[in-house]
Amino acid sequence: MELNKILINSLKCKDTSEEFKKLDNDKTLEQLIPKINEMKEVGECKYHVVNCFDHSINALKEFEDIIKDENFFPSHLKDRIWNYLNTNVDHGITKLDILKLGIFLHDIGKPDAKTTDENGRVRFKGHEKIGGDIVIDLGRSLGLSQSAIDTLFKYVRYHMFLLVFYKKNDISQEKLFEMFDTLEDDTIGAMLLGYADIVSTRKLLNPNEEIGVIKTYTEFILTNYEYRYKRLK
Repeated sequence: MELNKILINSLKCKDTSEEFKKLDNDKTLEQLIPKINEMKEVGECKYHVVNCFDHSINALKEFEDIIKDENFFPSHLKDRIWNYLNTNVDHGITKLDILKLGIFLHDIGKPDAKTTDENGRVRFKGHEKIGGDIVIDLGRSLGLSQSAIDTLFKYVRYHMFLLVFYKKNDISQEKLFEMFDTLEDDTIGAMLLGYADIVSTRKLLNPNEEIGVIKTYTEFILTNYEYRYKRLK
C-alpha cells in the first residue's frame, strides 16, 4: 500500500493515536514524517515532562477521547462542531482527518526552534511559525491537496491561540474577532487542538488539577464565534 494511503487510512481510524504508535514501531511513520525522529529528542522542559513525539500522541488521544464522549460538547455547539468536523476537504478527506494530523504535528517546529538560555532553560519560541512552514512542505510530500495543506497550516500555525487567551486572560471581543478574521470556520479546529494540547500537558504536570476552566474558555470562544461573529458577517 502506498505510504500516503496508509496515512489516510490511519487518520480515519477511531484510534488514530494507537495506529500511529504501530506505524512508529514498524518504522513506517518515520518514512511518512521523517521529522518525528527529531521530535523524540526534544520537548522536555518546564512545561512538558515528555518529549514532543509522546506529547503529540497524548494530545491526539485526548482529542479522540473527547469526540467519543457524546456529552462533551454543549448542546448549542454540538451539531455545529460535528458539521465542521465532517466537512469534506478533498476527495473524501474531512476536516476531522486533517485535524487529527494537525494535532499530531502541532509541535513539529520545536526541534528547529529549540534554544537554551544562560540559565540552562530550554525554550521553543516561535515553534508554531516554524511548524507552519514545515507542514506546508510536508503536506506536499504526502500528496495532500492545496486545500488540505492550507487547513493543516492553520491548525499548526495558530494552535497557541487558546493558550495565549488563557494565560493573558484577555478574551475581549476585539481579540476574539481578530482571530476569527484569520481562522474563520477553522477557529473550531484550532480551539479543539488547543484544548487537547493544554489538557494532555496539564494532566501529566498535575493529575489532580481542575481542567474544567480550559473547557469553559474553549466553549466561550466557540460560542462567540458561532453566535456573535458569524451573525455579523
